[in-house]
Amino acid sequence: MIRIDTKARLVYIALTFLAPAAYTQSGAWTLPVALSTGGQGSEAAAAMDGNGNSIALWDERTSQDHIWSRSKSSGGTWGRVTQVSPALQTTSVFPVVRISAAGFATAVWSDDNGVWTADRPPASKWNPPQLLVPGASGPIFVMNSQGDAAVVWTVGGPTDPNSFVFAVVRPAGGSWTSQQTVASGVHIIADHAGIGENGDAIVTWESYTAVCSDGFCALSNYRLYAARQEAGTGVWVDSTMLLGPDDNSHDARVALDSAGRAMLVGLSGSGVYISATQGVSGGAWSPFNTVVVVQDIAIVSDLASDHAGNVTMVYEAIGFSTSQALAVSGSISHNAWSPPVVLSGSDTGVGQVYFALAPNGAALAVWLSSSATPEIHAVVRATANGTWGSPVTVSQPGSSEIGPEAAAVNSSGNAIVIYSGYNAAQVHIEYAVNYQP
Repeated sequence: MIRIDTKARLVYIALTFLAPAAYTQSGAWTLPVALSTGGQGSEAAAAMDGNGNSIALWDERTSQDHIWSRSKSSGGTWGRVTQVSPALQTTSVFPVVRISAAGFATAVWSDDNGVWTADRPPASKWNPPQLLVPGASGPIFVMNSQGDAAVVWTVGGPTDPNSFVFAVVRPAGGSWTSQQTVASGVHIIADHAGIGENGDAIVTWESYTAVCSDGFCALSNYRLYAARQEAGTGVWVDSTMLLGPDDNSHDARVALDSAGRAMLVGLSGSGVYISATQGVSGGAWSPFNTVVVVQDIAIVSDLASDHAGNVTMVYEAIGFSTSQALAVSGSISHNAWSPPVVLSGSDTGVGQVYFALAPNGAALAVWLSSSATPEIHAVVRATANGTWGSPVTVSQPGSSEIGPEAAAVNSSGNAIVIYSGYNAAQVHIEYAVNYQP
C-alpha cells in the first residue's frame, strides 16, 4: 500500500470541460540555486512565511543521513546549511516543513525510531529535535498560518486485526498533546487531514475489508468517515458513514476556511469526484455534489481552501498518449464547482504535479514536463478569483533525471519551487528557484 502521507489514487477525469489558461506571468523567477552541495540531497520540502522568507528542508545522504535546512530572507540570498536532525535510521524519511505567517517553522519526519519534530522560531535557529511519537510512521502533518498544528498517523494494517488512527495536536505557541485516539476498528486507515485558522482539525479515515493469503491481501468494502476536533476540546467527534461500501479507497481530502467551515472531496464508487460541506461548529455533512465527472485516468495533487472558503483542487489528467495538469475551483459556502482549467498549456506529457495555496487564494502549480528534454514548469495565480498564468520553465539545462519535490506560495504571490537532478558528477542535487511577482 502507498504511504498514507503521499498516496494518490488513480481516477477517471472527463476531458470535455478543458479550457486553456489565459495570460502570461508578469513576475520573475530567479535562476536555480544548488542547496545540497555537500552530498546526495533527496526528499525536499519547502515553506514560505507572510513576509516572503523561504525555508528548505531535505534528507542529505552523506556517511549518515541527516535532515538539513537552508533559509532565504525575502529579497536576500540563501544562507548556510544547518543540520536539523540526528543521524537517521532509515533512508525514507519524507520530511515536511510548515511555517506560520509570522515565520515560526515546524518540521516533521520519521525514521525507524518513530515520528520526529523540530521547531525554528522566527529569526532564530532550529531547536533540538524531539521524538514526538515513538514507533509511529507515515505521519500526516498539517499547520495553519497561526501555527496551530496536528500530526495524524495509522497503526495497523491488512494483516493486523486491530487498527487505530491517532493524532497529537498543538495550539500556536503551545505544546504537543499526548496521543489521542481519532478512530479504531478491525481494519481502518487515515486518508488525509486539514486544520482551520481557528484550530479546528478534521481527519478523513476509512474502514475496509482485508482478505489475505500467501502474503497477498485483497482490500475492498471501503467506508468513508470524517472525525472533527474543535480547538481546545481534546475530543474527536465522528461522522456517520459518508460514502461506501465501495471497492476502492475514496482518498478523501478536506480543507477548512478561516471560520471553520469545511469542504470534503472524495472519489465515489462510480468513479466521480464529489464534495460535501460542514458548518463552523461541525455537525452533519451536506449532501454530496459533483466536482468532476470522470472519464480518463487522473492523479490528484491536493485540495486546499483560502481563508474565505474558495477551494482549489489540482490534478494530473492522463489520456491514452498525453497527460495534462488541471485545476478546478469551488466554494465551501455554495458547494459548487467551476469547470476544470488546463494549467500545463501545450505540454503533452506531465507528471509529479505539486500544488500550493496561500491564505488569500494566491496559488502555485509545478510539474515535470517529460518531453525530449525534461523540464520543470510552473504557473502562478495571483488571487482566488484570478486567472492562472501560462507555464514558465524554472529548471536550468545541465541536470539529468530532474523532478520537482516541493512548492510553496504566500499571500503576496512570492513563491518557491524545489527540484532535484543529477549533476555531471552524478551527485543528486536539490535546487531552489524563487518567484517575485
